[in-house]
Amino acid sequence: MMFGDFENGGAGWPGRHDSDDDTLTVTELRLLWALRRMALLQPLGQARCHAVHIALGQDFGEAGMGIEHLLRCWLVGLSRCAVRCVVIGEPANPMLLPDEARLLRALRLAGNADAAIAMLAPLAGSNGAAGLLPLLSAISTLTENNNARGLSKYAEDISWRS
Repeated sequence: MMFGDFENGGAGWPGRHDSDDDTLTVTELRLLWALRRMALLQPLGQARCHAVHIALGQDFGEAGMGIEHLLRCWLVGLSRCAVRCVVIGEPANPMLLPDEARLLRALRLAGNADAAIAMLAPLAGSNGAAGLLPLLSAISTLTENNNARGLSKYAEDISWRS
């Protein structure tokens, strides 16, 4: 499945083309890109990605540092409680992979604890999903309260050169 409609700031969920709810927002695209960049760093969670730091700072202002930290914690937490290998693509991959779609849907559902846990459970187990829920809620709150200012030219350039 291809991301698709970049000009309108969205991309579709894999295998779903039936509603406007299935379009990724600019914020979700940025978070997906940031997760992909951070997943490349080894050892996982031990270092910061300068490109992610700059992009989230430009998109979310001071809240970007908090979002970056929470994403890193979420990724490390997920890696520790995962019941199977979680597949995350490379930053410039134009496809939304099924595990990435599940992670982004869980983020969308962060306000509904039961639904978010059910979405994450196939990746992290029920206990792991419940443990990751506070991170999801915090990421969701920070991104909602500090809507992305739009992808800056610099951040857009670095996001697709990885």
